[in-house]
Amino acid sequence: MTEPHKSVVNIQAFISSLPLFVGSRPESLAALAAASRIRKIPKGQVVFFQSDQGDAIYAVRSGSVAIQLVNTDGREMIINQVGPGEVFGELAVLTGRPRSTNVVAMKPTELVMISGEVFTRVVDSDMVITRHLLDLLAHRLSASTVRESSLAFLDGQARLALTLLNLDEQWQEEGLISASQAELAVRTGLTRQTVAKILGRWRRAGWLLTGRGRIMLLDREALKRTSQEGTL
Repeated sequence: MTEPHKSVVNIQAFISSLPLFVGSRPESLAALAAASRIRKIPKGQVVFFQSDQGDAIYAVRSGSVAIQLVNTDGREMIINQVGPGEVFGELAVLTGRPRSTNVVAMKPTELVMISGEVFTRVVDSDMVITRHLLDLLAHRLSASTVRESSLAFLDGQARLALTLLNLDEQWQEEGLISASQAELAVRTGLTRQTVAKILGRWRRAGWLLTGRGRIMLLDREALKRTSQEGTL
């Protein structure tokens, strides 16, 4: 659901704190805030679908979303997770092409939705935002290259080990990784049965503990070796 903005001042303060907009002109921030709305997304709900037209960019205020690629046969793969203070959805707005991924809320999430038309106009007029945007796109391209390399050259065990290590960094504050076997399968391109088999083997080896969709890593060094050695 979409709400009318209750406080443009509060939204502007949030937008000004985002790395993409830090140091931009006050008039740019004011224009973006005035063209923004709050969206509250329940866990599991789709923010937008692959092939939708891009009419807005989004910034995460709380919660997190999964960026999913969907194959023509319906298979899905999570290629990124976006959390508080991060933005997504800018590429379709800038290019005028349809969305290239699905985006789904991984937990109850609050988003700031910024009009794509206003965002494009501000990018054209504010070089600070333009430079930040180039940095963001370069980072996304680099991450995409790393991801494609892991899919092309790492075996299933190495992909799963690398995924667990990356998730461990994201869930440091909680101390446990919150991810089901089905989610890990989507993240790695493996079947759920394969994920369960590998996790069971690592659990018996004392590398991790699992239970009720939570994972605790006990031997990160062993997982690091597996992620580095598992080339095809």
